[in-house]
Amino acid sequence: MQNDKFAPPPMGFVSAPPQPGYPQSGYPQPDYTPADTYGGPPPPPPEPNLNHPTRVDRPREGCFKRNQKNKPQSNAVGSAGIIFISGGMNIAWAVGFRGPIAYYSTKHNYIAWFIAAIIGALISCALANKVAKKFVLLFASVLVAVGGLIIACSHNNGPATVAACYLDGLANGLIFAPFVALAGEIAVPYMRGKVSASLEQLCFGTGILLQIVYVSSWTYSTYTSYKDFTAENMKGVLSAIYGFMALILGWFMTIESPVLMLVNNDEQGAIDALRRLQKPSVLSEETYDQLAEHKRYLAQNKDMSLGQSISQALPTFIRLAYLRVLNAMSLSSHVIIALALSIYASYGLASAQGWYIGFALCRWLGTFIPSCFMESLGRKNPTVFGLLLCCGMSFALGSQYDLYTLLSNVTILLMVFQFFAGMASTATSAYLSEAYPLGVKQHFIAFTFVTEMFVFLIISVCDFNLMQGYNYFYVMGGMYLTGFLLGIMTLPETKMLTLRGAQQRFSSFVNLRFN
Repeated sequence: MQNDKFAPPPMGFVSAPPQPGYPQSGYPQPDYTPADTYGGPPPPPPEPNLNHPTRVDRPREGCFKRNQKNKPQSNAVGSAGIIFISGGMNIAWAVGFRGPIAYYSTKHNYIAWFIAAIIGALISCALANKVAKKFVLLFASVLVAVGGLIIACSHNNGPATVAACYLDGLANGLIFAPFVALAGEIAVPYMRGKVSASLEQLCFGTGILLQIVYVSSWTYSTYTSYKDFTAENMKGVLSAIYGFMALILGWFMTIESPVLMLVNNDEQGAIDALRRLQKPSVLSEETYDQLAEHKRYLAQNKDMSLGQSISQALPTFIRLAYLRVLNAMSLSSHVIIALALSIYASYGLASAQGWYIGFALCRWLGTFIPSCFMESLGRKNPTVFGLLLCCGMSFALGSQYDLYTLLSNVTILLMVFQFFAGMASTATSAYLSEAYPLGVKQHFIAFTFVTEMFVFLIISVCDFNLMQGYNYFYVMGGMYLTGFLLGIMTLPETKMLTLRGAQQRFSSFVNLRFN
């Protein structure tokens, strides 16, 4: 792969006059002339300078202008975000936010989505860098749309619900790793955290919020007929809409990774992708700066063997998988059961709707606020702060969980806990998109996702002990305390760093810096 920003003019022809949008100065010129290469191939390009600074400066233009300029980057992965909204709805449904069910169901009905998500993520490992991400997205969009139509058109049909959950979970698992990786590779360093968090954590959180709001607001009649339109059917309609939206938008807006184009020796394709990822879509000095940085990123990774990549990725996997396990525990079926008990015991059934919506809003705001300020607050600060507060909230929940006192204050504590749990988990999206070595990036992102889904599955299978529910919160408090200490000592701060710089930070297990 050539490292020159542009090739020397053809021999025997006069160079064309400078064209607008192409670099005119500040770029290295070749130190040979056409006469030096007459009758033979040109000399090999110089090696990328790996000592080039890895930290970038945020442009002085305002936040609105930066967002508008880089809007195509979020649009390129936005279709996957729509599918994640459907996934968030199914997660909320599986952990307990669902309307009355008039068909025979087992635990398999409620873990089917997690099983399918694990299968989809493992399949995505086999497809990594072999099938274009756009085609994977379009296939996943069809799965989501079909799954939604099955639920929308069926009434009190358990097998149909299981089939739809499998289709939706498979779709989410298929696109998770490719598009989290893509978000990190197409976003400029000063927008990468926001794009990644908005794509994954915020979209899943939005789906959870929508599911809780419409299920808790639904009017349920005492006497219902077989053909009534239920909350289950509404979930299917929304999922079908998301699937068709993702299919249409994905066809027109998805842009492949310029990094992988360079891996495949398609430099012109990489340049064109970088051009389309910014507004206005013209070649500029910034385009060639990004191209040069991608080449340096490839040069840093190309000499790493598979064994070296795996050995560097494993410590990172331990850190990020542990954080994702805590994310799953904070929103598990056990937490939802404790929430329902506390609401009914302390406030009564009539006030349940408001408390459920408040619970969902707290979780969503805990994700939304750090996502918007990811590049100013950074990754590490909100994460360790959220972990510390979640630790305190978990121990407080354990101490207040007492059926004899009607679970006094548990509802409010759970709402505060959800806010900080969302804050603690938001930055994991950015970390996933930038931490792993290029050769094994998609595989380890998928393994991290599989670990999280496996925890959801295990907790959903286990029965919740109503009398001793405080044990769950005490265990979770201890795990959050461990996560807080792990975060302080090992999590790096990667805001405003290139992918190369972020990978260098994660290559060291101990990271005590907060900047």
